[in-house]
Amino acid sequence: MNKEKPTTTQIIILVACILGFMTTIGVQNILSNRVSIAIQEFMTNAGKAASDAPDAKSAAAQIIPLYGRTQNFYSGLLGQIQVILSAIMVTINKKRGLIAVAVMNILSVLSTLPGVMHGNKNALVGLFLPIITIGTMGVIYVSLKNNDKATERLNRSYEELIEKNHQIQSAETQLRELAYSDALTGMNNKAWMRETLADTIQEGNPFAFIMLDMDNFKQINDTFGHQVGDTLIKTYATRFQKYCGTKYPCAKVGGDEFALIIKGAVTQADVLNIVSQLQALFGEVANINGQQFRITMSYGIAGSPNDGQNPDSLINAADTALYNAKLQGKDRPVVYSPQSLS
Repeated sequence: MNKEKPTTTQIIILVACILGFMTTIGVQNILSNRVSIAIQEFMTNAGKAASDAPDAKSAAAQIIPLYGRTQNFYSGLLGQIQVILSAIMVTINKKRGLIAVAVMNILSVLSTLPGVMHGNKNALVGLFLPIITIGTMGVIYVSLKNNDKATERLNRSYEELIEKNHQIQSAETQLRELAYSDALTGMNNKAWMRETLADTIQEGNPFAFIMLDMDNFKQINDTFGHQVGDTLIKTYATRFQKYCGTKYPCAKVGGDEFALIIKGAVTQADVLNIVSQLQALFGEVANINGQQFRITMSYGIAGSPNDGQNPDSLINAADTALYNAKLQGKDRPVVYSPQSLS
């Protein structure tokens, strides 16, 4: 497991805190030594003056505690600084900071021991405070570590949630493609066309709808086999899709049946002109496995809103016209009318 490398800022803060801590230890030692020397000098001078001044010992008894209180004040102040530095080291540097805190406070204890061993009761604060600080910082470190683990688990859960969301979206996209795509040709299918018709009707603008079906395709399947028939369908589907492009929404709506939408206020002559172009397109020879095929198409034409105001009614109208085209001899367009006449 790779350990996290400290940042430059963390290193600078740690070094600064260590230097500050060592400075407080040095100041503590200097203060303790000076107070001890001052007390010793005062006691020596007080002893000499005792024979000459009866109140000298009484004065000494009052002044010596002042030295002790002075030492306690500054020792307490330095101790607070050490606690603050310890907290900064643990908070910023975590485990490294805790190790530094332990080392620094142990050094503080060791520097205090000589005073305690010489009977300086005021030094006891400097003995116990570092020990308490180490314990307190240990508790803080454990708390920070637990918080980091909780945050890490939360981040991991969030990342997993995002990943699952992406997987769901990808699955939905794939399902939509499967639901709206023809398995043989990859074109849009009847479900897609039905939805597109609904959207186009909702827009409220007139449009034409054409359904076209290959003539005599069953005979081709029966004579040459389904593999040749499928290849032929894919060949003409490619031509049809290329012709429609993005201008005319188109789909394969049956085994050998296609459809397209012509948006806008087009006239019947405009629609029949497009049918003529499609007749020329499908009339081109298709070479499949050394065989040449030339097919024709029958066309059923309906319009919205006159022939249908919903997808089903419009599809039924175009299909009725297409059926009528087959009855009239195939290879021709028929415009829908309620009487199913061309």
